[in-house]
Amino acid sequence: MAEGLHAHEVTLGYGDRAVVRRLSVRVPPGKITVIVGPNACGKSTLLRGLARLLNPSHGQVVLDGRDVHRMSTRAVALRLGILPQQPVAPDGMRVADLVGRGRYPHHGFFDRWSDADDDAVAAALLATGTAELAGRSVDELSGGQRQRVWIAMALAQRTGILLLDEPTTFLDVTHQIEVLDLLTDLNRRDGVTLVLVLHDLNLAARYAHHLIVMKGGDLVAEGAPADVITESTVAEVFGLANRVVPDPVSGTPMVVPIGRYHGGLPPIETPHAPLSAERG
Repeated sequence: MAEGLHAHEVTLGYGDRAVVRRLSVRVPPGKITVIVGPNACGKSTLLRGLARLLNPSHGQVVLDGRDVHRMSTRAVALRLGILPQQPVAPDGMRVADLVGRGRYPHHGFFDRWSDADDDAVAAALLATGTAELAGRSVDELSGGQRQRVWIAMALAQRTGILLLDEPTTFLDVTHQIEVLDLLTDLNRRDGVTLVLVLHDLNLAARYAHHLIVMKGGDLVAEGAPADVITESTVAEVFGLANRVVPDPVSGTPMVVPIGRYHGGLPPIETPHAPLSAERG
């Protein structure tokens, strides 16, 4: 099989509850893939399966031609990094120490910290614009700074594939763009293959080379944003009346919601008592 990461007919879930059912996807090497879909559709579950954090009850996840569950943890960690939702650092940990944890997969039991480790940490801090934060506690940082530091830790691992679960959650729009621009730099400059879970369809369409659209644990569409983001697909997946127009900045598809008050649809009347009605 070709190098890279893909899932073949995987069923993933928790206990007896299947969340993703017999789903097959391929992550294009050297590209940015974004997984989108409504809440509870299985986006994060699929990402956890690709990252070897969930064992499929059916099918297999393949990394460079090998079943990831037949590979050692260290072998997977040297090839594939994962940044989960809302990671938490130990209280009082310095930024440089957190980023240094990304080097653990490169160390055997008796290995000492090396110049190569120092170089990898320094390069990760520089790439994410966090070098000036190296001596500060992670607890002191803003949300955007903290997210860049976590990305630096993943970069210090120096893997060719990086999976990130909702890396822009709880960030304001400025920091969302900052993080996504940073990830795009990594892809363009270093050729890192990225797989992201995002909620914002328009940001997904702007930054992704490849989209995976899910609903109810199933694959609805997969491909380039221009082919996948259509009015009919958005209506089917999200139940949202919409128009798709070109993004005036990037030219990628942009979803414009219609809603009851701006699309010519009558508002839903909700019975209520007059404000002046007497009580009791």
